[in-house]
Amino acid sequence: MTWGELKQATVLFADIVSSTEQIADLDAEQAMDRLGPALARMCASIEKFDGTVIRTLGDGVMAIFGAPRALEGHALLACEAALDMQRAFAPEGQGLRIRVGLHSGQVASDPQNADGKGGGAHGLTIHLASRVVGLADPGGICMTESCYALVRTLCEVQPMGQHVLKGISGQSAIYALTGFRMASSDQHFHPASLTPFLGRDRESDLLKQALLATELGQARVVGISGEPGAGKSRLCHEFVQWCRARQVPVFEVRAQPYGHATPLQPGLSLLRTFFFRIPPADDAAAARSRIVERMAELGPPAEADLALLYEFLGVAEAGSAPSALSPKARHARLLNVVRELVKHDAATTSVILIEDLHWLDEASEEFVATLVEAAAGTQTMVVLNFRPSYRLPWAQFENFEKIDLGQLNLKETEHLVRTLIGPRAELQDICELVAARSGGNPFFAEELVRSLVDRGYFLEGSDLRAGGLEAIERALPATVQAVIGARLDRLGEPEKTLLQMCAIIGKEIPLAVLEHMASPLAKVIEKGLDGLCHAELILPQPAVGGRRFTFRHPLIQEVAYSAQLKVRRGPLHGAVAVAMEVYYRDQLDEYAGLIAYHYESAGQFLDAASHAARAAQWVGSTNSALAIKHWHKVRALLQEQPRSARTDNLRVRAGGQICVLGWREGLTLQEVQPFIDEAMELAGEVDGRLIQLLVMAEGRMLQASGGPADGYVERLQKAQSLMEPGADAGRAAMINAALSQAYAWAGMLEQALAANTCALADMGKIDRFDREWIGFSVEHWVMGMRGRLLTRLGRLNEAEQCLKELLVMAQSSNDPVILQFAHFGYVDLASCRQDAALAQRHSARVAEIAEKHEGPYLRVFALSCRAMAASIAGDFGTAVRTFSEALALVRSSRVAMEFETEILASLAECHRGLGNFEQAQDVASEAIEISRQRSTRLPECRALITRAGAMLDARGLASATQARALFTEAEALVRMTGATIYEGTLLRERSRLTMFTDRRDQIDIGAGQAV
Repeated sequence: MTWGELKQATVLFADIVSSTEQIADLDAEQAMDRLGPALARMCASIEKFDGTVIRTLGDGVMAIFGAPRALEGHALLACEAALDMQRAFAPEGQGLRIRVGLHSGQVASDPQNADGKGGGAHGLTIHLASRVVGLADPGGICMTESCYALVRTLCEVQPMGQHVLKGISGQSAIYALTGFRMASSDQHFHPASLTPFLGRDRESDLLKQALLATELGQARVVGISGEPGAGKSRLCHEFVQWCRARQVPVFEVRAQPYGHATPLQPGLSLLRTFFFRIPPADDAAAARSRIVERMAELGPPAEADLALLYEFLGVAEAGSAPSALSPKARHARLLNVVRELVKHDAATTSVILIEDLHWLDEASEEFVATLVEAAAGTQTMVVLNFRPSYRLPWAQFENFEKIDLGQLNLKETEHLVRTLIGPRAELQDICELVAARSGGNPFFAEELVRSLVDRGYFLEGSDLRAGGLEAIERALPATVQAVIGARLDRLGEPEKTLLQMCAIIGKEIPLAVLEHMASPLAKVIEKGLDGLCHAELILPQPAVGGRRFTFRHPLIQEVAYSAQLKVRRGPLHGAVAVAMEVYYRDQLDEYAGLIAYHYESAGQFLDAASHAARAAQWVGSTNSALAIKHWHKVRALLQEQPRSARTDNLRVRAGGQICVLGWREGLTLQEVQPFIDEAMELAGEVDGRLIQLLVMAEGRMLQASGGPADGYVERLQKAQSLMEPGADAGRAAMINAALSQAYAWAGMLEQALAANTCALADMGKIDRFDREWIGFSVEHWVMGMRGRLLTRLGRLNEAEQCLKELLVMAQSSNDPVILQFAHFGYVDLASCRQDAALAQRHSARVAEIAEKHEGPYLRVFALSCRAMAASIAGDFGTAVRTFSEALALVRSSRVAMEFETEILASLAECHRGLGNFEQAQDVASEAIEISRQRSTRLPECRALITRAGAMLDARGLASATQARALFTEAEALVRMTGATIYEGTLLRERSRLTMFTDRRDQIDIGAGQAV
């Protein structure tokens, strides 16, 4: 077994109490003779239960259970060894007493220490265990909370309270181990903690049918086969409860992981409980009486048989002679007694349950085989459970049937997880992740949830979003590690080495990548992969693009990975990264993030940063949030790297791109300003041309954060001033495109259209770097803006033609914002033409895109379009509700702040349409105020007209003077902006004002004539 791995283990320290006093008057040789046998007894108990003696300490020992070879029940085995050790010292006549301390956790072994003794074991677990032993009373055994948690259903303990352990922060709960509980399913499944019993209806029905057949004298032997954690014991527990409810007696026996250390223990337990009904409280004499009574039912008992049973069950009279039969003859006679007892009870219905047959010792297998054979034709049903690797010696018996227990389906697993963590709607994504990670294994699901509960993730008020999902991704409970780790340690070579390499590659394993990593094993790779597939640890996948494999269960990969020391994993990650660059050479953008992960894990941070940047660039147009996360990763990877042209360039790109993408995710200029400032400083040294792009990005963020559109214009004019005249037509086109947007938001439509025309003229000269910087199609962007500009200028036919071209162009884009832009432009056009059908059609497409790609920015677009379509159709109630929802989303998420004044102006118009004139004035006033702060003149113009109109609606002639002033301001803005599209509305509203004033004049004239 190879050392140099991380293992979940239990560490045992034991020492002789007052050893110094014991040898104070002895010379060295006498001291050795005095303490040596005691140490030998300690070591014997440790090795009896599969522990590894790490070292002897003169008056004590240190041992590990679970390393170097993983042990599934390492804590239980350590407890057994400790109790066995105490029993070995119970009759000590020389006054020696020992004390034992136990602690469970992760240990690491030194890869340079290959002596097989484990002298290189390290970790806090060992130091903590060494502190615990000192808390035990003479003759006592102490354990920590982490050890107790692994054996709580099996052991009897006495709490010893909280203790401060030297060198360990905080207090530690300590328990005194006093013994073991009798095994039964009720101990493992307490009613108060039972989870829903799901997905096992078929298996339960088969067990019930088998019992009904048994009651008719056709006794069935049912074997339940399932992977660790699949729910074998739970299925048996439910069946046991059903039997007892029908007054059918059930007798339970459970094999233990240390079966080889206590041979025939299951048979001994069954003889005591089932055949002879000996209660635990009976002394030896009472037990002998019960044996005599029971054997007499078969006929006059032979003295040899009684003596054999007394001896086997440990109740022989003191001083009685042992059986004269040979061990083989004794064993054969014992099995014959069992056979006779089973046949004798043929007319009484009962159930014998034997669990975990995979841990049976050889002698016990013969006992079970005798029981199975003897049960035929009786009313004794035998239920057995075991793992798929167990080979059944009695599978050919006619009365035997096997039930294969598979994993739960995803729906059942999610139901189980929801029950465990509670009915909280905000935990749905966590439920789904736990269910996926558990792979349908109920035990794994329960342990994953328990580990998260222990960390406080489900407490009221805990910020699940901040760390819950990441915690689940990392969660690997010690119990699960032990179960899977023990299975992996049973692998031979080259299977184990190949599995560890596969775990480094990931959950998907391309054969070509594995072959690159495992070139020294080239001759045995196929053999090893066949072995891993046969062991059902990995599965072959369809050979599209080359042979590949996947782990059968996600946690197998994680356990195989986490067991390896970082010093071993690092070089392997580096080899994987190199191999993947070759294997995915035609898909490097898609797999750049994965390659970056491997380079980072190998400690090659600059290569990792380069690939993380590539991944960010690739995903930027479709998932801006993920792209920003990648760019932050680039910055983190470069943090400790020395400055160079390559690192400075990556830093500039990272800072700039966080800014470029930030407006889609609601980042503010204040949040991204530090990245811009750093990038500006570096850009001056790396490439002065980058400053132009950074200034442009800063302006966009200013406007998207609710800053003035005029400020956006000013920054772009500054970017233009940094360019040499005629030096770079492509860069000039790029800046003009942004300037067109800035002028449009500022309401300077003619200037915006002029900049747009300049951008279109030199669009083809924009280089690849600039296109990657902006992250989306500049052509689509410019055409979309042009369509909206022409609409606002009242050139509707030209606008429509532009939007038609954009729709065709957008078919080649995968950027959801660009896809929405064309349809949003059509809704805008439909508003000017009052075409409800056109608005509804394109609003629906905007909603589809938003639903498919999610994201708050897209959602704002979708809500705005839906509200506009409702408004055009005259459904002002729906429009008000939907515009209000869009406004609330803008303000809560801080995205699409540039649309806030447009939404307010539209909302005011819709309130007026509903007849809510006072509310229309209030919302219009808010729109005017914010528009002036942000220099967004078009929404201000609309809001001025709406406010004046709502005043006339509400107060008529009384508001004429105020309305006239507002109309005058609106007229000035129409002239300044060139927004002729609003001239018609302004003219109609002014006509109403004129009508009011004319009516007043007529009233005044009539009154004068009357006088």
